[in-house]
Amino acid sequence: MGGVGKMSWWNAFITANLIGIGANFDNCGVGIAYGSQKIKFPHRVNAVVNGVGFCTAFLGAYAGKLISHYFTAEQAGWASCIALACIGLFFWYSGYVHPRISRHTGKVKIQTRPNWKQGALLGLALSFTNVVSAFGGTVSNATTIWTTTAVISMWGYIMIWFGNLIGVGVFARLLGKYSSLVAGFLLILVGVHQVLG
Repeated sequence: MGGVGKMSWWNAFITANLIGIGANFDNCGVGIAYGSQKIKFPHRVNAVVNGVGFCTAFLGAYAGKLISHYFTAEQAGWASCIALACIGLFFWYSGYVHPRISRHTGKVKIQTRPNWKQGALLGLALSFTNVVSAFGGTVSNATTIWTTTAVISMWGYIMIWFGNLIGVGVFARLLGKYSSLVAGFLLILVGVHQVLG
């Protein structure tokens, strides 16, 4: 009996962290964008971004937990799979399809160090994935509300910091180029795990 409890805890831990990492690859891209312009992303602004992300992740997780009471375990697994897979597909679309069909080809140049107001706006812009990923994590009862919310926020902070840290060089271009692919793959993989696992 103890082994089953440990295994379910471990499964929830891995699931929550994969959701947290997958939901925050866009944060890494933001860090890379600032780092590549040699602009240090302040820790206090990163905290504002992820404070907003925490609130939106909580809303998504809470909605997922509420809805989970009205679904069977199988239906909840499918709802989670669909939500996470849609976010994964959205990452692939925005990273690879949209740039090819968009008429706007110029790059946006970042010129100033972000302040707390820009951090709040950036937090809102990055929050869509937090809401849906947190919903996907809790609707199937794979993780708790607080675990999902905390892990998404923690990885959000780490990914902006990490992206900013490596923002210069070949590795940044490589990670930036494939971040949508990796994020989409992780979220779809977690979604499929919700149905099969």
